[in-house]
Formats: sequence, structure tokens, C-alpha cells
Amino acid sequence: MTERTPPSLLPTDVQPVPCRILVVEDSPLNQMLVTAILAQAGHRAETANNGLEAVMAAQAGGYDLILMDLSMPEMDGLTATRLLRDLPGPAGRVPVVAMTADTDEADRVRCQDAGMNDHVAKPVDRAVLLETVEKWLRASSAPGLSAGFGPCAPAVPAAAGEVLDREVLAQLAQDLEAELLADVLRQFVEETRERVARIAGETDRAVLTREAHTLKSTAGTFGARALCSAARALEMACRASVAEPKGARGEESGDGAADAVERLRGEIPQLAGDAIAAYRAAGYPV
Repeated sequence: MTERTPPSLLPTDVQPVPCRILVVEDSPLNQMLVTAILAQAGHRAETANNGLEAVMAAQAGGYDLILMDLSMPEMDGLTATRLLRDLPGPAGRVPVVAMTADTDEADRVRCQDAGMNDHVAKPVDRAVLLETVEKWLRASSAPGLSAGFGPCAPAVPAAAGEVLDREVLAQLAQDLEAELLADVLRQFVEETRERVARIAGETDRAVLTREAHTLKSTAGTFGARALCSAARALEMACRASVAEPKGARGEESGDGAADAVERLRGEIPQLAGDAIAAYRAAGYPV
């Protein structure tokens, strides 16, 4: 198991400057978590549900930083960032930090090419988020603003038989008040039940990819380790199945990605049930 960032957020001699930050995220759960972390640091956080809303909000100006999800309906984060960079004046120069569950090098390059300045990985680590926010709030007041991308942190694979990531839950307990944590966990469980039902009944690969991507993100955020791993595998299998060679009669090959999609669609409901049961066994009122 990898070592997580310690609870200390910033060096003791550095105090964050309260600023206006736009959180662009289609998951209400992730919105709640990120805005709560920012509010605790004294920042004023506002939300947009997709890239189109973000561009419209940014046109009015006044934001010091934008935190941008990548995969969203209506308009994705990469397209939104390109449009933001075309805005005149200060609105076009606001630092944009990607929030992404996609951690490979190709995604890092796509973010940088779109005009983003940096990234934080999902599930969001409170210390890393606030340190990155502070870095770009300070950098935006200096000339020569440029991208500051480092290597993406790789996703941590689920250990065999490990349903929940206790470190993630312990960090959430530090980041959120007990009542708020209970509320967001209940919402996560409700949202997950609905999403898993859609995954089980959906056949359209594009829809399945979006659902799996969001489930990967939220499950990781709330420590559902095995479910997150399966959702990540489903997303990858869906993408691969679209490009998989067809058989002689135009049917998808029976070996490979298409089979993996069907297998994972069958496994995910059980994994979701296991996660919910594990939350309850751990004393969470979900």
C-alpha cells in the first residue's frame, strides 16, 4: 500500500490567501468534497456542472483559479480549457488545474496541450489539492505563468480481497465533519446504486464508458477500493472494445475486450453491494 501525503497541508509559515475558485465537476459528491476542503482553507468556492457552464461563468471574470474535471457531459474539460484560453484579458489567463482520475502520461500531455497549468489526481488528497491551489494562486500574480506538470501519480491497485481503503476513509474523517461525512457517504451509496443499475442494463459502449469513468472517480474518492478497480477496468475494456477488430460477419471478437466488458458488468453489482456492507460493518450509517 502506498504512503499518502501527511495531514499537514502547508508549511507552518505559509498561510493560504482566500480567493475565488471555480470548481468544474459533474459529480455532486465530488463538488461537495472539494468545496468543503476549499472552504475550510478560507477560499470562496463556486461550482459549474460541465465545461460549458465553466466557460460562461469565466467570461464574467473574477476567478483566481479554476479546478477542472476532464470527463463531463455537454462539454469536457479539455475543450472548455481551450475556449477559456481564447477569452480576452485576465479571464483567459486564469490558472486551470485539472482534477482527473486518468493518470497516464497521455492524459497528462492532453491536459498540458489544452492549456491547463497543472493537475491533481482523483481521489483528491486534501494536502495535495491545497498545496497545488496555493502554488498557482501565488504564481498567477507573477509574470510568465506556465504549466507546471509533473508525472501523474499512478492509481493504486486493489489488494486481493480488500473492499475498502481505510486510509482514504481516515483522511475523509479528518477532512470533513462527522455529520457531513455521513451525508456524503449516504449520497454516494444512493448514487452508486443508481449508476450500477444503469451499468448492468446499458449496452451502448459510449454510455458505459462515461458511467464507468464516474464510478471509478467517486468510488476512489470514498475508499471503495475494489469497486473503483473494477470500474477502472470496465472503462478501459469499453474503450478497447470500440477499437477491437470485427469478425468475419461483422461481430465483435469473442475473445478480448468485449468479453471483459460483459464480465465486469456482471461483477460490479456484487462489488458495490460488498462496499455498502463494508461501510455498515465499519459503523457508517449508509
